Amino acid sequence: MKKILMTMTAGLMLANLALAEESAKPSWTDTIKLKGDVRFRLEQIDDATKSETRERARIRARLAAEAKVNDEIKAAIGLASGGDDPVSSNQTLSDGFSTKDIRLDLAYLTYSPEAADGLNLTLGKMKKPWTMVNDLVWDGDLNPEGAALNYKLGLDGMALLLNAGAFAVEERSSTDDTMLYSGQAAVEVKQDNMTVLIGGSLYYYDNIEGFAPVYDDGDAFGNSTITVGEEDDESILYANGFEIMEGFAKVSLDLGMPVSMFGNYVVNNDADDYDTGYLFGFSVGKAKELGTFDFSYDYRELEKNAVVGAFADSDSFGGGTDGRGHRLALGIGLAKNLSGKITYFIDETGISGSAEDYNRLQIDLVGKF
Repeated sequence: MKKILMTMTAGLMLANLALAEESAKPSWTDTIKLKGDVRFRLEQIDDATKSETRERARIRARLAAEAKVNDEIKAAIGLASGGDDPVSSNQTLSDGFSTKDIRLDLAYLTYSPEAADGLNLTLGKMKKPWTMVNDLVWDGDLNPEGAALNYKLGLDGMALLLNAGAFAVEERSSTDDTMLYSGQAAVEVKQDNMTVLIGGSLYYYDNIEGFAPVYDDGDAFGNSTITVGEEDDESILYANGFEIMEGFAKVSLDLGMPVSMFGNYVVNNDADDYDTGYLFGFSVGKAKELGTFDFSYDYRELEKNAVVGAFADSDSFGGGTDGRGHRLALGIGLAKNLSGKITYFIDETGISGSAEDYNRLQIDLVGKF
């Protein structure tokens, strides 16, 4: 009997130790964060180059998970609706109630060494690793692929931001790859209710001049091209390279509601003409809870070869470059994590030649979780 009791006691003690050890381990809910959003959009496009005004309904769905691998490494995976367009996750409601595509939108690892506070190394398909004040150079939905190094040095009332990266744009089995190399430096100064951000960027594309346009080899999205080949077998190639220098600034104020003014200027040193672009604008408020709102306005002009058209904003003047115009947006908080937004574009396309009017209206309903 004593042996039985001792065996049972030992078994209970081992079971308690196992339960205690198990309870000490963090559950997956403590190490994984999920977030996403769903957007429904009604859109009307009045393009003077087209005979009819276009009206359509579109959806966008995104879901991302970030997991803590260990104390120094995080991993993330993201899915998004739409096709393989690098600057749009929208899916038009059409094709007889057909099912819609879901693609891998994010897949990266971030290493943040404890011995170097403020330093992060990210590898994979990632969120944009650059300091940005608007979408003049990069569309909001773009997620580049490669390696990025980010460093933030906090000082008394200010911070130094340094960003660098190497990104695979087009891998080719029989000729040179197109790569993007970037470097960026910015200073952020905070004082009382005002924050000032000012900085500069360099984006250099290696092996792009004389190659077919990236993403869609039949469309350069506004950039200058040359045509090669026979009449029945023609190809278009980029007419120039891209070595883009950018200066940017943003002033943010807390006046009972957030207010900001921003602008930037870009020039492509590898282009012979049509090589500059600029944007300036402001925003007021933030649509979050019921009854809150925000309003923003910006004006932009983007010449043909100022930036790579395939990666520029996909909404202004129909996407790409060679356009100018105004964007006005009003957002309204409808409930917690639910907002509505109306955006109107008053643009011109083809400004390097005979400019044509391009107007676009978007009405959005967005739920975040």
